[in-house]
Amino acid sequence: MRNPEVDSRQRPLGRIATLALMLGGCAGLQHHAEPAVAAPPPAPEPLACVDPAQIPAEPPMVGSRFNGDAKHDLQVLAPNARALREWGQQLQTLLQACVAKPGETPAAAEPAVKP
Repeated sequence: MRNPEVDSRQRPLGRIATLALMLGGCAGLQHHAEPAVAAPPPAPEPLACVDPAQIPAEPPMVGSRFNGDAKHDLQVLAPNARALREWGQQLQTLLQACVAKPGETPAAAEPAVKP
């Protein structure tokens, strides 16, 4: 049998030495080069299917013209709502011209908006 005084002193040192060796071995694994990752292909350049001159101007905002009187505010809001709807319909027509039909590209589609 071993002497308990000698044995109790050697066990902590042995554990510390074993732990140091294990951690030292793990530290070497962290420095490996990572595999090279291929760069993604460049995104295709967008094609303009609408002439920027055809894009209608947005109707003006009218929120600052409201005064809290329902009759007055409705007279301001109704024409603006109609203008916003017409503007949205014009934009929708332009966007539909950009959607490719079977057998053609989006750039070949003719815009359906009248100048």
